[in-house]
Amino acid sequence: MDETRPPPADRTALSAVRDRLREVVDPIDRTEMLPVSTAVGRPLADSIVARRSVPHYDQAAHDGFAVRAADTAEADGSDATLFDIDDRAGPDGNGRLGPETAVRVDAGDELPEGADAVVALGDGLRHGNGLRTVAEGEVAVERSVEAGTGVRPAGADVAVEEVVRPAGHRLRPSDPALCTAVGRTRVEVVQRPTVGVVPTGGGLVSGDPGSGAVVETNGTTVSGFVERWGGKVTYRDPVSTDPHALRAAVQRDLTKDLLVTVGATGQGESDIVGSVIADLGEVLVDGVALEPGGTTTLSVVQGRPVLSVPGGPVAAFVATVQFVGPAVTRLAGRGPPVPVTVDAELDAAVDGDRGVASVRPVEFVGGGVGTDRTVRPVDDEPLSTLARADGWVRLSPGTESVRAGETVSVERREETV
Repeated sequence: MDETRPPPADRTALSAVRDRLREVVDPIDRTEMLPVSTAVGRPLADSIVARRSVPHYDQAAHDGFAVRAADTAEADGSDATLFDIDDRAGPDGNGRLGPETAVRVDAGDELPEGADAVVALGDGLRHGNGLRTVAEGEVAVERSVEAGTGVRPAGADVAVEEVVRPAGHRLRPSDPALCTAVGRTRVEVVQRPTVGVVPTGGGLVSGDPGSGAVVETNGTTVSGFVERWGGKVTYRDPVSTDPHALRAAVQRDLTKDLLVTVGATGQGESDIVGSVIADLGEVLVDGVALEPGGTTTLSVVQGRPVLSVPGGPVAAFVATVQFVGPAVTRLAGRGPPVPVTVDAELDAAVDGDRGVASVRPVEFVGGGVGTDRTVRPVDDEPLSTLARADGWVRLSPGTESVRAGETVSVERREETV
């Protein structure tokens, strides 16, 4: 069982645990090339440098007529300059724009060769916007324009050889479009860190339980979060509380970047994780100043970090968010997950654990819609709590309770940035 906890004085503070994590967990340096369309969420191993400009040609910034700016020099409002309309030099043609010739263009069209300005079409075509039609096949420009007017030049958005995304940037859903536009359809990214998840406990089964058996669920929760944080999970079948079986399971997964064992971290007869890990390597943290999750341990076995989280559903969840998340994201070269928080009023008191930090699950009253949110505490033992809880209230060490009616900061359980 996991209920037997070391006294608060013997447990390591959260900040110290995170410091030890940073000491033993190093970002991986393995990389791979991927199509940019499948690389969203992955950190870049190398900067993305534009192979072509965006746009890669001079284009019309708005609808109108493409002209040579020099041909409009005499237009002053009272004396218009007439231009012949030449469709052959337009977007579907391939001719060069001649003197005092205009080509009808739409926003985004490539300017015909020789054109260096676009006179706007606008709504006031015949009434003072600088452009009016006068006859079939002709257009009158009433005001002069400078070269570059109405033109979006090649490279205005991105220039060739420009760094559009630096190494270490985590690709966002909008990034593949930019990468494709600059000619980078494949990108080099950091490989996903590999994580072994080994559930441990007497009577745990993966399938339908028989009499006295328990369906393993905590390992699936841990695995889901690891995948969400960018890890590549190998989820193992439950291991019994036989020390030899656990030793073999741990040694099997020492090829992973991180090993997470789930359950059997307490001090009862069946809680064998601590002794097995201690025989195989070095235990750096034996108990953390946190409830639930106080029996979490951090070890190093043959150079690999091993996190052992408790077997209670809520304790496993809390320990996973607090310690496994930062370990996985550090392996991936990113900072730790940051929870999204909202303020809410408690409708009932929540109690803390003296001497340690506490995390208490809560649910929103009425779904948490709107700005006037209210939360109520939920039981922190049953598995159904994880389904009901919308978030968590964190109490600092020494806080005995928070009274009903007080405003608290709620960490949303499914939202991190």
